[in-house]
Amino acid sequence: MPENAGNPNILLVDNDGIVIEALADLFKRILPAVSIADSATSGVEALKLLTSNADQYALVLLDMSLEGMQGPEVCRRMRLADCSTPVLGMTSFSLNQYRVPLATAGAQGIVDKSDETQLKRDVSLVLSGGSLSGFETPMTAYARLKCDTRAESTLTNTQETIMNLCANEYLTDGEIAERLGISIATVRKHMQNIVKRLNCRTQRQAIITWLKRGNGR
Repeated sequence: MPENAGNPNILLVDNDGIVIEALADLFKRILPAVSIADSATSGVEALKLLTSNADQYALVLLDMSLEGMQGPEVCRRMRLADCSTPVLGMTSFSLNQYRVPLATAGAQGIVDKSDETQLKRDVSLVLSGGSLSGFETPMTAYARLKCDTRAESTLTNTQETIMNLCANEYLTDGEIAERLGISIATVRKHMQNIVKRLNCRTQRQAIITWLKRGNGR
C-alpha cells in the first residue's frame, strides 16, 4: 500500500458536484479509513491537482464522462505524468464501453460507481497495490506509454476541448466558438492543427481517429 496507507487519500474526479458529495458520504460509510483529499469536476483541473500533489494521493478515482477532455484521455495524461499513483475509472454506463480504452490509457481498473459492493472491493484492491483483470500496474503502463510513439502526438487542452465538442456534442464551428468565447477563425485554425497532430488528412478522419482512441462518450 502507498506511504499514506494508514489513511489513504483519494483524488475524486466527477463532473457533477452532487455525485462527488454523494461518493464522499458513501466512502465514509463503506471505507471509513479512506479520505477524499481533493475533488475536481474537469480533466484539466484534475491533471493540475495530480501534477502538483501526486505524492499526497494513494488513488485517483476518475469518472469517464467529463466535459471537454474525456476520462480515458485524462487517465493517459495522468499516467504519462505519474508512474506510480493508481487510477481507477468509474462510470454509470456500461463498463465494457470503457474497459479497453481505459486499460490502454494506463488505468488499474474500472468500476460501476452505483455498485457499493464493487466500489468497496475494487478500491480496496487497487489501494493494496493490485489491478483488476486485464489492467496493468501503474509502472508497467507508464513504461508502455512512454515507449509508444503515439503518446507523443497529444493535443493541447484547448484542442482536446474543441475535438470533444465536435466529436461528442456535434457542435458546429460557430457553436464551438460561442461556447469557448473565441472566434470562428480561431476554432478553424485549431482544427487544422488537430488534423495535422493526429496525422490525418481531413477533419472527418480526425474525428474517427479521435473516437477510436477512446475519447467518445
